[in-house]
Amino acid sequence: MNLTYGRGGLNVRRYWIWKAKQAEAQAQLWSDDKGYYFCNIVTVLPEAQGKGIGRKLFEAVMDRADEEGRKCYLESSRAEPNMAIYRRMGFELKKEMLCDDDGEAITLYCMMREPRTTVGVS
Repeated sequence: MNLTYGRGGLNVRRYWIWKAKQAEAQAQLWSDDKGYYFCNIVTVLPEAQGKGIGRKLFEAVMDRADEEGRKCYLESSRAEPNMAIYRRMGFELKKEMLCDDDGEAITLYCMMREPRTTVGVS
């Protein structure tokens, strides 16, 4: 797949810039002792997008997180259309993370979803 779709512009230097910024963001945002489900890398081939596949992948994780009373966390490299999609699934923007490689910058969007509880279920 990388031969066709590339590495998303992430070179080794940028990887370490991103990991340092990610550690800073997570240190600020990850304050719940219960922990988090980190929806780390979720991708759907372009020809399969818009068919609910990505949502099904997220639902498997979100359902489990809800059962356990845990938050879900993700980082998106695209504001459009990703943030609107994630908002519809209950994620809220918590932090914008700027990864600057000597003037060539990318913004990552840190989003979190609170667990949903079912009334009457203990």
